[in-house]
Amino acid sequence: MYIYHLNPITADQMLRYNRPGFDLVSCKRVGLPVYKITIQALTQRCKPIPPIEEYVLKVIDAGLSSEEDIVDYLGLEKVILNDAMVNLRMNENIDLVAPNASRMQVWKLTKKGKNTLSEAKIIIPEERTFDIHFDGLLRYPCRYGRSDSSFLKPQELRTQRMIEIEAFPKKPPELADIKLKQVYALNRQIESASKRKSKEQRDLLALKAIERRERLFQPAQALIYKAKDSDDVQVAFLIDGVPSNEHETAFARSNGINKLRIVETLKLSSPKKLAEEILGYDFVASAPLETIETIKEEVYCAQAKIEAQIQITQNSLELTKDKEEKIKLEQQFQSAQEEIEQLKEQLDSLLSTVPMRWLEMYEHRPLLEDALSNTQERLMIISPWIRASSVNEKFLIDFENLLKKSVKVYIGYGLGEYDNKYSSDIQAEKKIQELGNQYKANFKLNRWGDTHAKILISDQKFAVTTSFNWLSFRGDRERTFRDERGTIVYDSQKINELFDSYSKRFK
Repeated sequence: MYIYHLNPITADQMLRYNRPGFDLVSCKRVGLPVYKITIQALTQRCKPIPPIEEYVLKVIDAGLSSEEDIVDYLGLEKVILNDAMVNLRMNENIDLVAPNASRMQVWKLTKKGKNTLSEAKIIIPEERTFDIHFDGLLRYPCRYGRSDSSFLKPQELRTQRMIEIEAFPKKPPELADIKLKQVYALNRQIESASKRKSKEQRDLLALKAIERRERLFQPAQALIYKAKDSDDVQVAFLIDGVPSNEHETAFARSNGINKLRIVETLKLSSPKKLAEEILGYDFVASAPLETIETIKEEVYCAQAKIEAQIQITQNSLELTKDKEEKIKLEQQFQSAQEEIEQLKEQLDSLLSTVPMRWLEMYEHRPLLEDALSNTQERLMIISPWIRASSVNEKFLIDFENLLKKSVKVYIGYGLGEYDNKYSSDIQAEKKIQELGNQYKANFKLNRWGDTHAKILISDQKFAVTTSFNWLSFRGDRERTFRDERGTIVYDSQKINELFDSYSKRFK
């Protein structure tokens, strides 16, 4: 089975995917609808003429018109000649004409036969079946450049807990939905890209019927953007890391945002609402959050402009052959990179002085990795699920190294009496439990069964409240698109308050 992994969005990629006036609030693994269709079609195949048939055409074209003359000239047995002439006549390359003065039937080349002889090929009509892929959102045949094994079947999509993007219209394509011109162009692309040495020429004449349809899904990432000053939402799609504007437009046209209730779900997981519930309204209101966001936006815009200039400089460096010009461009490139580093340092310096700030979606995983590597005294992680997609080999190694340093670790997890997990997830939870048994002195692991909270606390350095599942990249199917931004707190008093309030449940 093909396993599709979601690569976390990095800060540098954010510049590439940034949209003015919008925040990237969530990134999810999705399956885009694809149909594998077996089509019955009428085609005509061009193939080289067999040598005997080619010579028959040549001698008829030279003026020999009776079978006796052709047999004598070519020195063939009559039965062999008859087979060749039957094939030529069936393919309309030769035809009988009125008897001559000796009352003998004579053979002549047809117009098609003259073309066949000039091109040294023969055209054979035939019926055949072949497979194409039809995009369920774009509504036309596509060449994906991937093997069938990398598409996901519906059951595999559910197993990997990926979100299904419905086809629009929802019904499978009919023959009338498939245009002959599009299939012909697609077949030409596939044939030209083929590595076969002998490529068969085949013209598509008509599509006769659909013999079979199979519903599949193309793995992709959905990027969810929310407007800064309204509830407007946009959804973009990355396929193999490349944005697909066509799928974004088709999804918007299909009313997919409303069908998946994305706006309502984002409201339920608003980072501000969550922060006010856990940290208190007064604490959140006292933080200069709007000022911080304005400065961050200015820094990101300046950084994006510099990145664009760097790209132009790189392109110029590749093209120029003038040594002086090359030195000048290299200096500009170095200067631009230094300017970006200065902007990052200024932003980090600013953020370190505030009691709290909003935490971007892409900052969560690096922050967890930092906590696993650098926590000195205490670490608390509250997360509803433990999944193998997050609790991987690297996580377990870093986590055990932390326990070996006698850091006090608290993990609270579990939502519901039964958590429908797969064998890999069960193994991940089991490995965490084994570490709990091994390091009882400084590791408290509790399965609460009722926790919706997502908390991360590292020493007195920071505390995070968020909708991001710390120990799971997958999460709850019922809330498919959460606003996965959070709040990071640097105020030591508030960090201790938060730690104390949750540590009571471990006693």
